[in-house]
Amino acid sequence: MSKVIVTFEKNWRGYAAGETAGFDSSVADSLIEAGYAIEADKKASKKGKTGANSNAPSAAQSSAGADESGTGSKPGAESDADGKP
Repeated sequence: MSKVIVTFEKNWRGYAAGETAGFDSSVADSLIEAGYAIEADKKASKKGKTGANSNAPSAAQSSAGADESGTGSKPGAESDADGKP
């Protein structure tokens, strides 16, 4: 089997987000499909990728919704991509 170099997007086992490691192609494919990692050579093209998280509202949609509801935004009310503050 060939090795595939991946960069982690989320913590997985002993690896932290941002770390790079090589795995057999079957393991790497599983990590990529589950959203834990991306192929290291494709990291630069990730920014232009669409549909990766198409269910989540964009920052513009989120802030517009808060302003229209009258709740406004409070300091510290922001959350990360996992919905955790």
